[in-house]
Amino acid sequence: HKDRDDVNVEIVFLHNISPNLELEALFKRHFTQVEFYQGSVLNPHDLARVKIESADACLILANKYCADPDAEDASNIMRVISIKNYHPKIRIITQMLQYHNKAHLLNIPSWNWKEGDDAICLAELKLGFIAQSCLAQGLSTMLANLFSMRSFIKIEEDTWQKYYLEGVSNEMYTEYLSSAFVGLSFPTVCELCFVKLKLLMIAIEYKSANRESRILINPGNHLKIQEGTLGFFIASDAKEVKRAFFYCKACHDDITDPKRIKKCGCKRLEDEQPSTLSPQKKQR
Repeated sequence: HKDRDDVNVEIVFLHNISPNLELEALFKRHFTQVEFYQGSVLNPHDLARVKIESADACLILANKYCADPDAEDASNIMRVISIKNYHPKIRIITQMLQYHNKAHLLNIPSWNWKEGDDAICLAELKLGFIAQSCLAQGLSTMLANLFSMRSFIKIEEDTWQKYYLEGVSNEMYTEYLSSAFVGLSFPTVCELCFVKLKLLMIAIEYKSANRESRILINPGNHLKIQEGTLGFFIASDAKEVKRAFFYCKACHDDITDPKRIKKCGCKRLEDEQPSTLSPQKKQR
C-alpha cells in the first residue's frame, strides 16, 4: 500500500498444489521478492530446497473454509513438528482455527513463545473482539479500522463522516525513537510527539536488563526511554512516523511545521538503528 514504506522482504511459498493462473500472475508481478516452490514441509528435502534454515520466520496459513477445522489444525500442527524437527530454532507463526488446539503446540519440545513462536487463533480473535466490544462499545470497529489499509478521502463538509473517514485512514506503525528522547519519561515523549511532531504514540518495546523484550502500552513516569527504543504510533502513513526517528533537538526545536522535520546534518544517523515496519523483525 502507498501509505507504507518500502520494505526489502523476500517471501518464499511452499505448497503441494501448483498455483492457479490468477495467483501465478500475482507471483510474476512481484518476481523479485516472491518465489513459489511446489512441495511439502513434511518432506525434509523440500525444506532444504527452500533453505528454511536461513529464513527469519515461517508462517503456516490455515484454510478457514475447510469442512473440518480440527483436522485442519491437526495437519498444521504436524507441519510445525516437521519444521521444528528440521530446524528447531526457527521462529514459527501458525494460524489455528480452534482455540483448544493451541495446547498441543506446547508439547513440541522446541516450541518457544519467548523466541517469537506464536499461534494465532481466528475464532479466539473474533470472539475476543465481540467480548471487548461489550465492555467498550465500538472497540472492534476501531481495531478493524487500525489494521486495514485505507487512504484518506477528503470531504469538504463539516460532518461526522469527515472526521470518521479521517480516523479510518490511520493505521498502526512502528519506528525507532531518536536519541533526543533518551532519558525522558514515556509521558514526556508522548506529549512531545503529539505537540511537536503531530504523532500519537501509544506504546514502546521495552528491553529489560537480561535483554528480554516486552510491549508496554502507556507506561507511567517511572519508565525512561532507552537508546534504540521502538515506538508504536497511530498515523496516516509511514512518512509521518519518520519524524520520531529524525527529530533532533538542536535542529528542530524551533520548527513549528512538523512536515519540515527531516533528516538533519548534525548527527550521524548511520550509527542509529534502522527503521522497521514490524516490531518482531528485530527479534528474529
